Amino acid sequence: MQERDADPAFFTQANLFLELFLKLRQRSAEFDLVHIHAFDWPAFACSTLIQDIPVIHTLHLPAVTPEINEALRVMDRQGHPQTLVTVSYSCAETYASYTLIDYVIYNGLDLDAIPFNPKTPVEAPLLFAGRIAPEKGVEAAIDIAEKAGYRLLIAGGIYDRHYFEQRIVPKLRRAGGRVTYLGQLERLALWKVMGQSLGLLFPIEWDEPFGLTAVEAMATGTPVIAFRRGAAQEIIRHGETGFLVEEGETAHAAALVDDLYDIPRAHCRAHVEANFSLQQMLDTYEQVYYSLSS
Repeated sequence: MQERDADPAFFTQANLFLELFLKLRQRSAEFDLVHIHAFDWPAFACSTLIQDIPVIHTLHLPAVTPEINEALRVMDRQGHPQTLVTVSYSCAETYASYTLIDYVIYNGLDLDAIPFNPKTPVEAPLLFAGRIAPEKGVEAAIDIAEKAGYRLLIAGGIYDRHYFEQRIVPKLRRAGGRVTYLGQLERLALWKVMGQSLGLLFPIEWDEPFGLTAVEAMATGTPVIAFRRGAAQEIIRHGETGFLVEEGETAHAAALVDDLYDIPRAHCRAHVEANFSLQQMLDTYEQVYYSLSS
């Protein structure tokens, strides 16, 4: 019988994780716990080798990968040996059919690094920031800006070249100077553009597990208009730090753009300081560490 070809990429990765966790098992006495952020099937499967100290997984993505979902289901049936954390209640809900999520801990920002702009500049544009891919809602953002009669800046790396060339480039050409693609910006440059924008358009077309870009925008003082999907309704306070509209309702979103002027930018910053600071995230993780290690 002829031996079938193995998937070299998968097994290379799997063996790296296997070796890593075998070494960690041998050295477990040196550590209080192991905290894993990798979203790969071998990271979940191989981490079960560690049994003498607590193991934590933070799930940064929703339940979109069948093999990981099934691994979590198997682990849950075997006594839920590891602690699972995710970054929003919306994200946690996607795993309800497979396993219990033990903690929800929001991502945090180093707010000392993010400049706050207390005033909306005259004739400020709208901004879309994020990877250029269908699920991020770039086309919807262009549609909203055009219907509202505002200029739009687009910042982000091109993750789907075919989508960009077939769907976005024609829209950029038709819009002329009303829509400008800035490319992928470094964080400091992006935060500066955010702070100089009237609002961030966040018309997501998938269940965003957190929405770090929206939180960054609010940290600069810029309110957000978002589709009500995923964690958007957890991170944006409707009428206070932005607006939430139902998915696909670009006309409704466009009608709300002028109302962005009425949202105090200081409220946006204060909301992030109160709920999404780096220190708050670290403090919450430390509390989990202590509870597992004691």
